[in-house]
Amino acid sequence: MKKSFTLIEILISIIIFSMLFFAMFSVISQIKHSKNIIKEEFNKNKNTDILVKVLYNDILNALKIKIVKSPDPDFIRLYLQTVNSLYGYCKPYVIWYVSKNRNSLIRVENSEPITLDNENLFYLDKFAQNVKIFKIYKNKDKYFVYIGAKKPIYFEIYKGF
Repeated sequence: MKKSFTLIEILISIIIFSMLFFAMFSVISQIKHSKNIIKEEFNKNKNTDILVKVLYNDILNALKIKIVKSPDPDFIRLYLQTVNSLYGYCKPYVIWYVSKNRNSLIRVENSEPITLDNENLFYLDKFAQNVKIFKIYKNKDKYFVYIGAKKPIYFEIYKGF
């Protein structure tokens, strides 16, 4: 008598393989979903790190700093002349402010003093969206920066010599 698989054994093995296939398919789909979530979080944190680094270096390397209250009590405007340039200027003038219509934290850089009313050519960068609070507090040689967004950002700078 010849040894071979019966029809029932083949059907059972097909059912087991199909169950394994569907289980692996759901695992792979969950891994892809997790990868996308991690990638989004990484990009959010990367943007936050860039914002903190640029603002920190602007204040730390500032030659002149002027903090001006905005009409909205939750926001300030930061005017400074710094050595930190994103566009290769020597001692650029920089303004940090929150755009009224989009609640975006904006950085403006130019080689000449900037007023937001004139039409000088300047570089404008958007660093954060949905900003609810942008405040900088000064106490002697210390600056405390607070940016209230979905995830609040705050840090302190000591400009002592």
